[in-house]
Amino acid sequence: MANTKLKLKKSSVAGRIPVAGDLEYGELAINYRDGKLYYKDNANAVQAFTDSDNIVTQINNLSLNSSDVTNLIDSDYVQARVASGVIGDANTVILNEYTGDSSTSTFALTYSPTTDQHAIVMVDGVIQQVNNYSLSGSQLTLDEAPITGAEVEVRTLRMQTGEVTVRDFANYIYQPSSATTTFSGADINAQTLAYNVNKLDVYKNGVRLVHGLDYTAANGTSVSLLGGAADSGDTINISSFAASTINDTINTTSLSTTGANQVVDTFNKTTSRSAKYIVQMTQGSRYHSQEVMLIHNGTTVSMVEYADIYTDSDLGTVDASISGNLVRLQVSPNYTNTTVKTHRIEVGV
Repeated sequence: MANTKLKLKKSSVAGRIPVAGDLEYGELAINYRDGKLYYKDNANAVQAFTDSDNIVTQINNLSLNSSDVTNLIDSDYVQARVASGVIGDANTVILNEYTGDSSTSTFALTYSPTTDQHAIVMVDGVIQQVNNYSLSGSQLTLDEAPITGAEVEVRTLRMQTGEVTVRDFANYIYQPSSATTTFSGADINAQTLAYNVNKLDVYKNGVRLVHGLDYTAANGTSVSLLGGAADSGDTINISSFAASTINDTINTTSLSTTGANQVVDTFNKTTSRSAKYIVQMTQGSRYHSQEVMLIHNGTTVSMVEYADIYTDSDLGTVDASISGNLVRLQVSPNYTNTTVKTHRIEVGV
C-alpha cells in the first residue's frame, strides 16, 4: 500500500501571510521561513500559531507589534517562563497536602509563610487556630500529631512584595581638644555617629579625605584617621548617607467571624518605624476602602484614618497595636465572611 502524503499550502517568503480567500475552513498553510502555521477562524479571519523558539527570536530582535504579541504567546512559552522564573506568580496560594500517621507532627512546606497569618492549616477540614501550631521558616509543627488517615492541608499565601532603598543624609562635626585619631559617639551637636560602610565622606578642615589612604571606616560607628591625628583647632566633618528602606507589601486575609480586632497584617517594629496602608474590605457585593497611616515609638502605635469610602454599608473598623516585636493592623468586621486586602508601604527606622 502506497504511503499517503499530506501537503499544506506553503511559502518560504518572509512575512507572507495567506488571505481568507486562500484557505478553506479546516485547511492549514505554513510559512516555513517565519515558522508560522495559519488557519481561518469562524469569523473568516486568518489566525496564526507560532513555535516558542521563534517567539524568543522575535522578542530578542525587537520585531514585535501588538498583533504579533497576540499571536505569539502559546501555552508552552508561558509555562517555560513560569518554570524558569521569568514570569512571576506573586499573590498566589500554595497548597501542601499530607496524611496523618498518629506520630508525625512536623511537616515541611514548599514555601515559607511570611508570618503565621499567611498560612491556613486544616486537619480533616477543620481550620486550626494559630496557637495550635508553630511555624519556623518552611517547617510546620502541630501541637498534636494528626491521627492515622487524617487529611492535613496547608494553604500558604505567597505575597507580592517590593523594596526600594533611599538615602538619608546626616552630618557629624568633631572638634578635638587634643590629638585624636579615632572619632565615634556624640559630636559637638550631641549626634551619635552612625553610617553605612562605604556610604560616607570625611573632611579635615574642609579638605576631603580619601578612604583607605587618609582614613578607615569599617564598623558603622567610628572613623580612624591614618597618617596623623587631628589636634586642637582642627575640624573633622563626617557626612553619612545612611540607608532608609521602603517596603511595599500586599496581603489578603479572610475573616469568617465578626470578632473584634482580628489581625490582618503585621510588620517588625525593630526594622520599620511607620507604615501607610490601603485597606480594602469585601463582603459579597459590598465594598469598603480606606487609607491608614500609623507610626510607633516601640510601645504605642499612633494612627490616623482617612479617605474612608464604601458602596453599600460600613464593613468594619480598623485599629493597630504592638505585640512583642510586631506592629499589628487589626480589623473588626461588621459581617461574617469578610475578605480584607491590605497594601502596606513601610519606612525603615
